[in-house]
Amino acid sequence: MELKNGINSYGLVSRANHWISALLFIGLIALGIYMGDLPKGPEKLELYNLHKSLGIGLLALMVLRLIWLKVSPNPSQISYSKFEHILGHAVKGILYLAMLMMPISGWIMSNSGGHEVAFFDLFVLPTIVGENEMLHEIAEEIHEIGGYAMIAVIALHIAGALKHHIVYKDETLKRMLGKK
Repeated sequence: MELKNGINSYGLVSRANHWISALLFIGLIALGIYMGDLPKGPEKLELYNLHKSLGIGLLALMVLRLIWLKVSPNPSQISYSKFEHILGHAVKGILYLAMLMMPISGWIMSNSGGHEVAFFDLFVLPTIVGENEMLHEIAEEIHEIGGYAMIAVIALHIAGALKHHIVYKDETLKRMLGKK
């Protein structure tokens, strides 16, 4: 089992990062939607702290993914038309950007709202902005709208993978599952 990516396959590190990031990202979106409807109280605060910690984890995974791409570039994308090739790269780029933007906007939102961001009570991230109501509102809007927009982008990513698997019957999904 290869750790690094091959010309036509994803290595264990890329596959693990992909699936862990995917589960975290989808879970964070679901948790964010759920938290939004809760009344203020201890349960909501506890879930906010969990959401922040998992968001930091996602940010760390994305930084590691970007470093890993330099060490072990992804295999070429399997495309059947120029449009699909461009769409595939665009969706992947938007997902990468979102997995960086969402945790950072959450960090800014917390700091500008006067709250620190801790990772499971193990350490506290540095404060990157001071309290600022206008910045808090902007970061909150970016974070909320971004979460809902990502539902559509994730659905498009999954639909593309399923199209490759069911319609084209190619190796796209199998490569990310580690199957030959």
